[in-house]
Amino acid sequence: MEANNTAPEDFGKDTLIFSLTKTGEDFIDNENITEGPITTNDKVVDSFLKNEALSEDDVIIEPDLPDNWQDSLTIFTPDDSALEAPEIGDPSMIQTKRTEVIEYVIESGDVLGSIAEKFEINVATLLWANDLTVYSVIRPGQKLKILPTNGLIYKVKKNDTLDAIAKQYQSDVNKIIEANKLASANSLQIGQDLLLPGGIKPNTYAPTTRSVASVFKPEPAAATSGGGGELLWPTNSTRITQYYGWRHSGLDIGNKKGQPIYASEAGKVETAGWNSGGYGYYVIINHGNGLQTLYAHASELYIAKGDSVSRGDVIAAIGSTGWSTGPHIHYEVRVNGTRVNPLDYIK
Repeated sequence: MEANNTAPEDFGKDTLIFSLTKTGEDFIDNENITEGPITTNDKVVDSFLKNEALSEDDVIIEPDLPDNWQDSLTIFTPDDSALEAPEIGDPSMIQTKRTEVIEYVIESGDVLGSIAEKFEINVATLLWANDLTVYSVIRPGQKLKILPTNGLIYKVKKNDTLDAIAKQYQSDVNKIIEANKLASANSLQIGQDLLLPGGIKPNTYAPTTRSVASVFKPEPAAATSGGGGELLWPTNSTRITQYYGWRHSGLDIGNKKGQPIYASEAGKVETAGWNSGGYGYYVIINHGNGLQTLYAHASELYIAKGDSVSRGDVIAAIGSTGWSTGPHIHYEVRVNGTRVNPLDYIK
């Protein structure tokens, strides 16, 4: 067989490939096939060409091709349109970050923690947006506002400035402008609802009829482990992963990251920040009368040193910072500077 006697347009018509793919008049003689190079295996070349001979200039040879090189074949018609369209993902499946407040209808089995996790916000954000507390009861069919990010909604009042709002709620001016699509920091309108990304609701102290001292009466030193107080359980999980003991100064309570940490009683924040000794992000609240509570390994803190808190306030979020193996809260109760068994003081 002599390759020189074969016209270019008739090249390959005697091959097995041609006989399998030819479909009468529908076959386009001058269609182009763009494909990846083939291996140097002479048997592969011979099996495709059968009785047609090629010169060295007619074959492009590159080594080390993957086994699935044929998958990359793309066939085009003379007008450059593909015979087989490439696979393109559905644009509707591409997720974009939500920027608007949406409404969620509570379903059977929902709890605040699961709803917050579903929308990737913390529980405090969910509470603030819906004027709820940790004691609120939610029911199927009830509607909740869901913010697009952690933070809160603030209604602009007369004489408000963006700088003052950002400072009061520990947010950022530029983030507020971006989140609310404001033209400038001076474009506020009275009554406007502002999303404050990362904002924290200030705690206000309201005097109660019972003081901490009246709840935690002085106990003899030898009797402090015998109980007599009614501290609030510090989170919404009751799964104890490590108890108080001679080698462990508090109580470890396992929970999911981002779940709320509650103030066990009213008091003043004595410490809030990072501890390099192993606690990670932690809070110490002074309840008066020599009583303190400590909350460690938090992922976020919602209060600052000097803040006054009420019993049940959300002060932080469960995390695993510091010396920690998995998300949980390390909880301590201290009486006159001595660590005691929290279970003797928790309601």
